[in-house]
Amino acid sequence: MKYIGLVWIVIISYMAGAQVYSTEVVTDEVNVPWGIDWLPNGDMLITERDGQLFRLSAGNLTEIKGTPQVVAEGQGGLLDVKVHPDYASNGYVYLSYSKPMGGKLATTAVVRGKLSKNSFVESAEVFRAEPASTTRHHYGSRIIFDKDGYLYVSVGDRGNRDENPQALNNHCGKIHRMNDDGSVPADNPYNGNPIAMQTIYSYGHRNPQGLALNPFTGAIWEHEHGPKGGDEVNVIQPKKNYGWPVISYGVNYDGTSFTSITEKDGMEQPINYWVPSIAPSGMDFVTSDKYGALKGDLLVGSLKFGYLHRCELEDNKIVKEEKLLDGIGRVRVVRQGPDGFIYLGVEGKGVLRLVAN
Repeated sequence: MKYIGLVWIVIISYMAGAQVYSTEVVTDEVNVPWGIDWLPNGDMLITERDGQLFRLSAGNLTEIKGTPQVVAEGQGGLLDVKVHPDYASNGYVYLSYSKPMGGKLATTAVVRGKLSKNSFVESAEVFRAEPASTTRHHYGSRIIFDKDGYLYVSVGDRGNRDENPQALNNHCGKIHRMNDDGSVPADNPYNGNPIAMQTIYSYGHRNPQGLALNPFTGAIWEHEHGPKGGDEVNVIQPKKNYGWPVISYGVNYDGTSFTSITEKDGMEQPINYWVPSIAPSGMDFVTSDKYGALKGDLLVGSLKFGYLHRCELEDNKIVKEEKLLDGIGRVRVVRQGPDGFIYLGVEGKGVLRLVAN
């Protein structure tokens, strides 16, 4: 199928209580859409994990040349895309990706650049995680801006759980906060600490592939993959330790235990966790009136079970959960667009739009 004109073709309908939902194809020409964002004119930017950045404009999908070289192996590739909140005046677009570092080494990095016709130009690195690793998983990496214009980047532990996430002398297994040019804000929790990476905002994370600004509270919400069980949803606070791998509600993939505790003083409890793991990826809050009772809820993609996970919120807590679009496929990214519709990046299907019938 090709995208022609406006969004089209209803795939299948799903029930959520009395509400029926369906999806429409926006484009099926992107195989693994990892990140989605919008330019002020309504054009959609889409990352393809293999390494391409696309712009969807008036029904036409165009590749943007000049994006950085990526290590498109395992969980690596071209990851998130974020348009600067003040794009109209500065023209910046941010990309996170798995960066080759020589030999078999790779790491999570973020560049910002500008769009000139069909090219990504004036590219400059604003963040690079240290140390690089030979592993090909747990890169993170989502990008968001908060209401004050600070840039946040999530970085996974790169598979080194015993050294990276609990140590402050590396970037891995952390949420990072910086100015939009990558410099360190004066009020960062570890600014001036001689043993810590200055951009660290929180630590003790495994593989955060969900990061979203709660528009109702201004708080940063995050979700991360657990091992076998123990996927977490957290509200991110500065200088807090979220426990990985000292505390966890999961076990090793072979069923053996790596920790005997789920709580410890000085370590944050998740506001929600999933056993068995749903393999969460991407999330966003619903502020639109287009979906009735979904307004105010958090939507999360499930890679493992192939559905959209609804988290009903009350007083900043998840009070009820529901499966939507069960069987839709591996939902990689969930974003509410400027038009108020929810868009899903689904592996092997492209970008879909959620419709309430």
